[in-house]
Amino acid sequence: MTQQTTTEPTQPTESTKDYLKTALDLIESDAVRSASVDWTTVRAVAHRLAANASTTADTYAAIEFALSALQDRHSFLQRPAQPYGSSPGGFGIKYVQGVIARVYPGSPADHAGLQVGDRILTINDVPVGHGINQEMPRAGDISITYQPRTIPDEQRLHLRRAPFGMNRVPQGRLVRPDVAWIDLPDHGGDGTLPDGQLYQDVVQDIIAKLYRAGARKWMVDLRLNEGGNMYPMLAGIGPLTGEGPLGAFVRDGETWPWVYQDGAVSVDGQVNSRVTGQPHPPLDAETRVAVLLSPLTSSSGEIVALSFQGRPATRLFGEPTQGLTSANGPYPLSDGATIWLATCYEADRTGQVHTAEVHPDLLVRTEWGDYLTPQDEVMQAALAWLSAY
Repeated sequence: MTQQTTTEPTQPTESTKDYLKTALDLIESDAVRSASVDWTTVRAVAHRLAANASTTADTYAAIEFALSALQDRHSFLQRPAQPYGSSPGGFGIKYVQGVIARVYPGSPADHAGLQVGDRILTINDVPVGHGINQEMPRAGDISITYQPRTIPDEQRLHLRRAPFGMNRVPQGRLVRPDVAWIDLPDHGGDGTLPDGQLYQDVVQDIIAKLYRAGARKWMVDLRLNEGGNMYPMLAGIGPLTGEGPLGAFVRDGETWPWVYQDGAVSVDGQVNSRVTGQPHPPLDAETRVAVLLSPLTSSSGEIVALSFQGRPATRLFGEPTQGLTSANGPYPLSDGATIWLATCYEADRTGQVHTAEVHPDLLVRTEWGDYLTPQDEVMQAALAWLSAY
């Protein structure tokens, strides 16, 4: 949930055997799903995978195997010199059921002209499935056959992996004279945006400007929030969630609440993010808020959604989220690699524990070709509810 700064890889003096043991020990001891794993078998397989390791990097496959055995989809190995919040090399697209939902600015997909709403037909001549980025390989280049949303003929292109930035600046606007829409994007980092502003300051500034412009009902769009650092998100949107405990991390009967108060977000009394100026006052608890979800909403995006669960005058619209409702944190290793490990689950402000997807109150599918257009059915359903009162 917080940023971990990586360093250039170095070869430590410890043996690869000790390095692997350290990694396996911390996974077994701290992972929230550790009890579901047959560690005798997993350790045996991991040691076979690393039997010929001469450097710590040669053990990464064994560590990733152990992490995959957790089956939590939220624990992973971050390799050295890979900054959190940027891609070490990829294509820059996310598609759902083959339809492109997101194109990262400056990515190979962006440079190639792919657009939201285009339909991916095949990746390396293999038809894509119904999942998120299904059939996308983890290594190598790709050839794509796709159907542009504006051209009837199928197109084909080749993409090479390249680094690209992943952080977007929050946005907001009035969609009706008294209804505001706020795009709350994911964020990998300490809150600093590409333009040097702080995420939380930008969001509260948006809220203040839209409130002065007449907004009294709100849409918080989390459909493209794939996670990252939860704290700037909550510090920014705090005037809408309200003050006090918004949820909690939970494990083995213990709870660690996250709290918004006076422009700051804290966990167990430790402030993790704060606006730099005077915070916007919390809006009235009966102010109507519609929260928009999609299958791309994950991790910290789901935490923001849970922070609205149990709030009066609030309704969730869209589709079930990815189901990464666990908290993961960094465990640095001696060569600059970092294990991000899911260590606990999450509860909303009512105390309900969530271990899977966050479900909307009203199920409405996002047709990504209509995203943010007047035909966007999720926005229209939210507007209908907000305008009925």
